Amino acid sequence: MEHRKVIGDTFATWGKTRAAWELIRDRRLWTGMHHYGWVQKVLLGVAMLLSFSFLGMVSGWMGEWFGSGTLRGFFSGVSHFSSKLFEEGYHSFTSGFMKYFLLLLVEVLIFHFMQRALQEVEGTPLRTDFQTFLNAELRMLQVVVRTWAMELVATVLVSIFFGLITPISFLKPLVTFVVQCYFFGLVIMDNYNEQFGLNIKQSLAYSQQFKGIAFGLGFILYLFMLIPVVGVIAGTILVSVTAVLVMEKPGDV
Repeated sequence: MEHRKVIGDTFATWGKTRAAWELIRDRRLWTGMHHYGWVQKVLLGVAMLLSFSFLGMVSGWMGEWFGSGTLRGFFSGVSHFSSKLFEEGYHSFTSGFMKYFLLLLVEVLIFHFMQRALQEVEGTPLRTDFQTFLNAELRMLQVVVRTWAMELVATVLVSIFFGLITPISFLKPLVTFVVQCYFFGLVIMDNYNEQFGLNIKQSLAYSQQFKGIAFGLGFILYLFMLIPVVGVIAGTILVSVTAVLVMEKPGDV
């Protein structure tokens, strides 16, 4: 059954995060980052500065969470925090085009750590020349625009659906969140597929077989982005390596 595969792939993706962290740590996957020089410093610096815009929102949520000082207030705060995560998701730091723009900025991390992981796992050669990176960045621009547009259409359809069926409209924020995570994960998966020569159309078609992986990767990265400043960096590195460990090497597409 399709839904069983989706659920299985999702949990398999989450289960690979520890192995990904150990691979990053033990094989020192960050080595070689200096090859990108000033480019990485500028892009990552801008990404971290933009992530400060989310700091105020998280602080506000945490204040509401712990502010009451009572057990009842604590659990009420937990519920409110969860509600905020879903209900404000599309209008927050991690929503809309902002999260895709951040991925565009941190493409240098995806590019490097995914290649380094493939080098360790598959023995593929590492490519660090500027032209290869520039091609990857330009492709990333096309992918994030296309994926953002698909997400926008999907969320509009979700809104219409729950607008027509009001008794279950309370599920709308959760379904919207799932949709966002799925498309977010597709961007990471395209970077993996790119390493094997798939064009964007082929990549998106191939990734349809792994909806659970796409959601699992997007979910992890989305949650990491809730951590101001460092979350976008740490999350991007982790999901890039996790994708290498959990994805199947593309054959003929």
